[in-house]
Amino acid sequence: MKLDEIDSEIISMLQEDGRRSFSDIAEAVGRTEVTIRRRVQRLKDEGYIKRFTVVLDPMKIGKSIRAIIRVKTVMKHATAVSKKLRKFKEINEAYFLDGACGLIMMVTVDDLTELYQFLEKRLGTIEGLGDAETCIVLEEVKSVFSEDTGV
Repeated sequence: MKLDEIDSEIISMLQEDGRRSFSDIAEAVGRTEVTIRRRVQRLKDEGYIKRFTVVLDPMKIGKSIRAIIRVKTVMKHATAVSKKLRKFKEINEAYFLDGACGLIMMVTVDDLTELYQFLEKRLGTIEGLGDAETCIVLEEVKSVFSEDTGV
């Protein structure tokens, strides 16, 4: 199903504030609360809305280091690597990429010592992962959680 203008408005409002009430959304888009409730349920059922969540400020919870790590991979180990990476609480996002890019992940840790331990003791022990290149995030310029995605 293709999104119409009303669906796009609903999604935009929920991206801005996931706790916004159906009655507020209904008033803003000129529809009934029941219509909005049904549309949101349909958007969830059809996979447009994956989940409602809370986005924490890493600094406020003591996670002062965010890093992007690119790792060379052996693709025949991709399934096993994926299973192991899903268990690591430090990893916020991870993606296998095509070509020579390998695997890229975003991690959040307390400090540089924890980052080093993560690289050496956790990633470094996984068969199928090779050399890693780590870049520390200095400033967040844009995040899908802080900006409208243009749906």
